[in-house]
Amino acid sequence: MKDLEEKLKNSMDKRVRMIATDSVFSMDGDLAPLPEIVALAKKYDAVTFIDECHGTGVYGESGKGLPEYFGMEG
Repeated sequence: MKDLEEKLKNSMDKRVRMIATDSVFSMDGDLAPLPEIVALAKKYDAVTFIDECHGTGVYGESGKGLPEYFGMEG
């Protein structure tokens, strides 16, 4: 998260910043820390893109993936 924040700080002169991440990393099943990622995106006015190919159908009450799991849909 420190490295991500540093990259966001260093890109403040750019018109658009995007954080792209998997939600679930398939090799180990590790979950992305979405609440922390989204907080940094809001702090540095960045867009968040989440690849849900390994989380859909598995996480969240109705299987909508990690955003639903963390209560962060929308």
